[in-house]
Amino acid sequence: MLLILGVLLVVVSVAAAALLIAYNSGGTTETVSLFGWNIGDVNLMQAFIAGIVVGLVFLFGISMIMRAGRRNRLNRARYKEARQQARSAAAERDELAGQLQEEHHGQMTGTVDTGPRHAVPADHPVDQPTTNIRPGQSPSR
Repeated sequence: MLLILGVLLVVVSVAAAALLIAYNSGGTTETVSLFGWNIGDVNLMQAFIAGIVVGLVFLFGISMIMRAGRRNRLNRARYKEARQQARSAAAERDELAGQLQEEHHGQMTGTVDTGPRHAVPADHPVDQPTTNIRPGQSPSR
């Protein structure tokens, strides 16, 4: 949006400057006409100030174009960083999925020993499962 508006301001100011230069007769007063309509007479000071205004509009249009370019560059950098983060997250996810699949495949074949999943006291018999349900208690309580 800024780019379009900036280009529009630059084009309008260049056209206005070209018309001011092209229709300057060199006299002390000029008749300003737009599309065949006489708008009014201006003296040299008014024409000079109009030229300054046209120049300022041109500079404002250029600054809008530059801001749009800077914003576009920053957005591209942010998108590039987000894509890199997404790629690294996907690679990490795939690596973890591969490890999980290897563990699952190893448990199915019995070749991978993952170790105990919880601490077992030294005096506890190995063949008896560790649980916090005491004898006589129901597991549904």
